[in-house]
Amino acid sequence: MFAITGTPGVGKTTVSEILRRKGYRVIHINEVAEYYGCLSREGDELVVDLDCLDGRFDPYEWECDFVEGHLSHHIADRCAVLRCHPAELLERMKGKGWDEDKILENLEAEIVDFILVESLEMCAEVHEIDTTGKTPHEVARIVESIYLRQTASPPGNVDWISEIGGEIDRFIRKRL
Repeated sequence: MFAITGTPGVGKTTVSEILRRKGYRVIHINEVAEYYGCLSREGDELVVDLDCLDGRFDPYEWECDFVEGHLSHHIADRCAVLRCHPAELLERMKGKGWDEDKILENLEAEIVDFILVESLEMCAEVHEIDTTGKTPHEVARIVESIYLRQTASPPGNVDWISEIGGEIDRFIRKRL
């Protein structure tokens, strides 16, 4: 199973929809969690119980090419981690009307490579794609090419801390 993962707002759902329209079978991590009874609601948010899913998930029950979601790397052996420059990600999240705490939490996760590090711990094969300035169709083509083993995009090419340097305060607590 191939995961399309990354911090919320980087383009996973849009890219997954493009791949779905191309004929690939795509599921969302929440569908998998719901199937196994590992999904609950806390306020306005759906929460995946990863311990529950770990004990119940069977990849052979799923006929899919891709699993999408910021937790999808927990159930896959191959993945593409989508990344986005914090300045662009900030504008995307503001455009979606997200509250400041959610924006700050996700910006910090992106800056410190949180999803990438988790993916490296969980998946046998990890690719990293910088979506900054790319159209969703361009990113979908890259993901498809990696999935088909026509190309690779190994991790280690994105380093937001070095790139944003002294501007880091712009993207963390109290600076929106």
